[in-house]
Amino acid sequence: MADEEVQEPENSTVDDWFGQNVARDQDVADEALDDAGGDPDKAESIFHERAEGEQTYEEGHPRPEGSASP
Repeated sequence: MADEEVQEPENSTVDDWFGQNVARDQDVADEALDDAGGDPDKAESIFHERAEGEQTYEEGHPRPEGSASP
């Protein structure tokens, strides 16, 4: 496959780049802080309930077998 050129269909989109997940989670963090009335501890709890970036990243990039979790 290394010698083959990648062919993407017209109007293709990518929605799983790490940076996109980070941007979405940043929006969630901002909303959590607003919803928490500026309380950072409460905002952190809300963020962990709503954020999906880490889970999405882990689903798309599984750790190699034998790797320790951070």
